[in-house]
Amino acid sequence: MKQLFLITCFVPVFALADTVCVAVKVSDGDTFTCRKQGRNMQVRLADIDAPESGQAYGNQARKALNKLIYKQMVTLKNTKQDKYGRTVATVYSGSTNVNLAMIEQGYAWHYERYSNNAEYAAAMRQAQKGRRGLWADKGKIIKPENWRHK
Repeated sequence: MKQLFLITCFVPVFALADTVCVAVKVSDGDTFTCRKQGRNMQVRLADIDAPESGQAYGNQARKALNKLIYKQMVTLKNTKQDKYGRTVATVYSGSTNVNLAMIEQGYAWHYERYSNNAEYAAAMRQAQKGRRGLWADKGKIIKPENWRHK
């Protein structure tokens, strides 16, 4: 009984542990494949939404994410699973918050519908003000969630 108690006490700690893996393929500006111990997992960057592949700035967003993480060890924090079986996480490459960097560079929206992250919201306002990335074409851009439902 004592062993069962000890096991149940430590299960949540393991569930919340960070995952370290190698980014092996970038699909678009907010999704990539990560390899750990010979197994691949799909990862979706939490709290952001980047242009889709066929959308304006989609290719640039994929290239920006590729530059930040491809073939690098990354750390996945605050992970959960989405309805598609992907790991949703805040991704770090060294000390760089990749999710935040994508917003700062102007290649992703702060996904306000699912996130109340004040730092991400402020970064998006700064990217808009500085006309960085997709914000350079003000008026021609469509939020990915709206574009997907066209």
